[in-house]
Amino acid sequence: MATTTVEPKARKRPRKTRTKNVSRLPAIVASQLKANQIDLTPGKEHVICPDCENWTPITGVLGTPVLVPHHTTTYRDRTTTPHRCSSSYRRIVLDTAIDGWRAELAERTEVSATVSSRRATKVLPKPKTSSVPAASQLKPAPLSAEQVRRVFRRHQEQCLACKGEARNQNGQTLPCPDGERLAVTVLRLFRQEPKRQAVREFFVRERRRFDREYAEAAPKREAGWAAVLPAVQNADQLRRAVPQGVRLTEGPEVPLDRLVPRQAAEQPEGGQLKCGHCGATESSLAGAVAAGWCRITRRPHCGRCANRFPAWTRTSF
Repeated sequence: MATTTVEPKARKRPRKTRTKNVSRLPAIVASQLKANQIDLTPGKEHVICPDCENWTPITGVLGTPVLVPHHTTTYRDRTTTPHRCSSSYRRIVLDTAIDGWRAELAERTEVSATVSSRRATKVLPKPKTSSVPAASQLKPAPLSAEQVRRVFRRHQEQCLACKGEARNQNGQTLPCPDGERLAVTVLRLFRQEPKRQAVREFFVRERRRFDREYAEAAPKREAGWAAVLPAVQNADQLRRAVPQGVRLTEGPEVPLDRLVPRQAAEQPEGGQLKCGHCGATESSLAGAVAAGWCRITRRPHCGRCANRFPAWTRTSF
């Protein structure tokens, strides 16, 4: 007679924790929590455990609400041997209305979104780059025949057209324009190299000649400075001897009570000045200067007549 083996079935576990155990810790007040620390959705009541900071379901909402027993497997405490949290079966006082909690949660969410949009972005320092010189400040490097020859040889080693291995569909060898241009440049530089070398040698000789003449003229410059140095020192002493604010004059003062030789030669007979425009007379030079007389085209004019002429034509006595 054949025997049959019946597989054991797991006992159906209750959906809610049904126990009368209550933690001795003080109860959690829902009104003292933030809106984002508790979820009062009907049938999905959860709260952040104050000990392990893990979202924990709330059981017995219609009777004595307590926290469901849970382990300390949180994001901050990822231990290999989790243990029962001390806030298991801890009472919670649901003294917050669902409508008020939803309004506060919506307001907090809106404020967080506004604050995150106002948050300044991270300022990345710009790399410090040197300023690009102008086209007139660029100094082109002179071409050397040897440098161009090395570039030409390197091109020949890498270019298939220069080696004769590049062919078209008809089997004809393809020319290389870059190789031709480098070859022409090499030949031109080698042809101009003697002239370039002569120019470089000329500049070297001129530089040496200038340095030699400058060194030979050094004693003459020193002797000339030694001859001028006493006069300069004397002038410095005289300048320091002048009081502050007084101007040093080297020439004689202009006499106002008598005529200088040039004015005496122009003085008409009778000892009086006569205006060359209106015929007015002045007895003395000092009186004429006080009355604003001027000389225009080497002729004396009274102050009234002198104002009729441009300022650049008037010369004072």
